[in-house]
Amino acid sequence: MAMARPRARLYKLVTRQTPQSITWCLGDSKIASGMASFKNTCSYTPVSNVAAVLAIAVLVLAAPAAASVPDASVSVHLEALLAFKKAVTADPNGTLSSWTVGAGNGRGGFPPHCNWTGVACDGAGHVTSIELVETGLRGTLTPFLGNISTLQLLDLTSNRFGGGIPPQLGRLDELKGLGLGVNNFTGAIPPELGELRSIHVLDLSNNTLRGGLPSRLCNCSAMIQFSVFNNDLTGAVPDCIGDLVNLNELILSLNNLDGELPPSFAKLTQLETLDLSSNQLSGPIPPEIGNFSSLKIVQMFENQFSGSIPPELGRCKNLTMLNMYSNRLTGAIPSELGELTNLKVLLLYGNELSSEIPRSLGRCTSLLSLQLSKNQLTGSIPTELGKLRSLRKLMLHANKLSGTVPTSLMDLVNLTYLSFSENSLSGPLPANIRSLQNLQVLVINTNSLSGQIPASIANCTSLYNASMAFNEFSGPLPAGLGRLQNLEFLSLGDNKLSGDIPEDLFDCVNLRTLDLAGNSLTGSLSPRVGRLSELSLLQLQGNAMSGEIPEEIGNLTKLIALQLGGNRFAERVPASVSNMSSLQKLTLQQNCLDGALPDEIFGLRQLTILSVASNRFVGPIPDAVSNLRSLSFLDMSNNALNGTVPAAAGNLDQLLTLDLSTTASPAPSPAR
Repeated sequence: MAMARPRARLYKLVTRQTPQSITWCLGDSKIASGMASFKNTCSYTPVSNVAAVLAIAVLVLAAPAAASVPDASVSVHLEALLAFKKAVTADPNGTLSSWTVGAGNGRGGFPPHCNWTGVACDGAGHVTSIELVETGLRGTLTPFLGNISTLQLLDLTSNRFGGGIPPQLGRLDELKGLGLGVNNFTGAIPPELGELRSIHVLDLSNNTLRGGLPSRLCNCSAMIQFSVFNNDLTGAVPDCIGDLVNLNELILSLNNLDGELPPSFAKLTQLETLDLSSNQLSGPIPPEIGNFSSLKIVQMFENQFSGSIPPELGRCKNLTMLNMYSNRLTGAIPSELGELTNLKVLLLYGNELSSEIPRSLGRCTSLLSLQLSKNQLTGSIPTELGKLRSLRKLMLHANKLSGTVPTSLMDLVNLTYLSFSENSLSGPLPANIRSLQNLQVLVINTNSLSGQIPASIANCTSLYNASMAFNEFSGPLPAGLGRLQNLEFLSLGDNKLSGDIPEDLFDCVNLRTLDLAGNSLTGSLSPRVGRLSELSLLQLQGNAMSGEIPEEIGNLTKLIALQLGGNRFAERVPASVSNMSSLQKLTLQQNCLDGALPDEIFGLRQLTILSVASNRFVGPIPDAVSNLRSLSFLDMSNNALNGTVPAAAGNLDQLLTLDLSTTASPAPSPAR
């Protein structure tokens, strides 16, 4: 099955200190929320495709001059170029407008085609380079390109060429750089490309190529970089892959390759970047990877690799990125990883690792992102993690961790994302959380954390997501939360919180979700709730709140869910609810609301769930109930309603649950 082909993840060429050394990097180095997202990024700086072409061109210019060929070859080259132009069906930028053989376009004694856009020649007028990057050209590739025997660079990256790759390109004995990435090429990779014995860079990425990796490519022993990223390739990695002993960049990601890595893989000791991610590769990770002393980037995520993480990786001292998430890895996180002092990104989440978190990771002081979530890790969170002062993202959620939250974590002043939800952690949240002034996301729900929520959390003014539900926090909500002006998501449901909702909470005018359900909150709902005009979800059910529902609640016109059930709200439902035209879920059950069912409710045509059960509503069920054509759940039971069910209610064809029974236990008395 073909995998999705996101356009953003494009590899580009980047020059390093020497012209012979070129590296691939993801052009989409997405560093959002202060390095909150590290998936598929690397430490090199992306550049334009033009710079990429120049990087390859350096190799061409540094290469020895092509062997002398008969003058007749000049006309052969011209014929091939004209055939190339003829096969182009769209040239929106007029890139090939200079490709004519009219008089006067040959200058400096060169044949005319040597002055055409994107074409370079040697001193004898033989074509050595065709560079047409990001020009918008559409069409197919002519097989006549295989006749340009002196061609050293063919770079057509980021165009709209389609059809098959001509096997005749395999005749280009002098070719050192072939860039066909980011096009629409289809079909199989021609095995004839294995005849390119001089090739240094082969980029076929971001196409829709199918079939397997031809084993004849292993003949390209001079190859330094090989990328087939983001195609629809299948089959195994060739057994002979180890013959490419000069490779320093191997990028096979986002395909459907399967099987185990062959034994010859151990011979690729010059690798600096290895990206096998997003395939279906399986089997163990070869321990010989520890011999790849130049290795800087390892991307093996989203495969089916099994077995343990090789401790030998600790010998790869130059590693800056190690991403093995979403596999089937088991056993321990090797303590030897603590030797990787240059490591910036360590992503091991979504495996079946079952050890404690090694204390030695505290020595990886260059780490920016540490993600160990969704494993079966046990024990406590090591205090040594507090030494990772550069860390911006720490994700430990969905494990089996226990013990308390180390106060040393609050020394990680550069943290933007902290998650240790879905564990068995207990004890208080450290009061010195105020140090985390860069923190944007705090996800600690579903533990057994207790005590009061520290008032100092109000100093974390960068917070936009605070999820602390399903713990045992007690006492009042801390004052000062109104200082969290960036807060969009606040979830404190299912704790043991008590007291009134602080008035300043309603100063958090950017809130989109406010969940305080399942606590013991008292007092009334302040009219200031109407200031939260961005709210889409308001959950206050299961508390002991009382008083009237304020008319100002109608200002929450973006609400999708309003859940106030299981309180002691009294009097009438405000008519202003009619303003909530997007409301899909309205639950008011088990309160002390009275009067007739308000007509305004039955104008909320997006409602799918409506529960007003166990209140003091009187009078008939309005005929307007038939307006709620999207309803799947309707509960009006345990009220004092009378009359008959409107016949039009039979038109509610989405309805799955209906309860109109009137046999009721009395509603609770309003709080005094």
